Amino acid sequence: MGTWYVLSMVAYALALVWSGWAFAQARPSSPRVGYGLFMAAFALVTVVFLSRLASLRGAADYSRGDLALFIAWLMITITVAMGRGGASSPVALLLNAVGFGLALLAGGLQAQSSAPFLPAASLLALHVALAVLGDTAFAFSFSFALMHLVLEARLRRRLFDRWYLHLPSLATLDSLALFASATGAGLLFLAMVTGLWWGDRVLHQWLLTWPKFMVTAFCLMLYVSYLVWRVHRRVATRGMMVFQILCFVAVLSNLLFVGGRLP
Repeated sequence: MGTWYVLSMVAYALALVWSGWAFAQARPSSPRVGYGLFMAAFALVTVVFLSRLASLRGAADYSRGDLALFIAWLMITITVAMGRGGASSPVALLLNAVGFGLALLAGGLQAQSSAPFLPAASLLALHVALAVLGDTAFAFSFSFALMHLVLEARLRRRLFDRWYLHLPSLATLDSLALFASATGAGLLFLAMVTGLWWGDRVLHQWLLTWPKFMVTAFCLMLYVSYLVWRVHRRVATRGMMVFQILCFVAVLSNLLFVGGRLP
């Protein structure tokens, strides 16, 4: 069941990201895509939930992990029942933020069961999937920051060329960079948590002093600093975009030079 659980968590994370993005927009874009993500997550979580119920010999065999999974399944079921419009509402965002956290908690609690649905190999796969999605979001934020600098330079020099005509507005690029950075930071944090969890289960130690973990934590703090700076100023500046580029350089350095070497 581990593969199904990993797939359900990845689909649930993507649906939650879309819900946050839709909530941040005045007019949610692509409601069908967002609702489709919730439907996919609902189907996968349902498979995990029903498979777990089928493995129980009796009602007395349920665990705390089963209860957490049931609540998470109920929350995403309510979201799907709300329809396309409701899937992008603040209610859906808050419900599924709690639901996703409970679904991850269910995997941790179920690890204590005699029939876990998240074995160590699946936990490592979930960690890798979250890390890949986080780095992908950071790559997009880097691209949007670079576009922002290019467009701003042309506006300063009054060069209304093809770059100016085809690039989105500065406000749009700022919004996209901010969303991608926030998404990447959230996914990276979850990847760090699942990585520590895997280390405790497999290596029987918390990898807090592991070079990979420490450098990753440093990269996360860089992006958190950018987010705090951006929210405090409310308006993007050239310095913010340069800082975002430096943040992505740190992420690439972590990926290329630190790697996944164990202590």
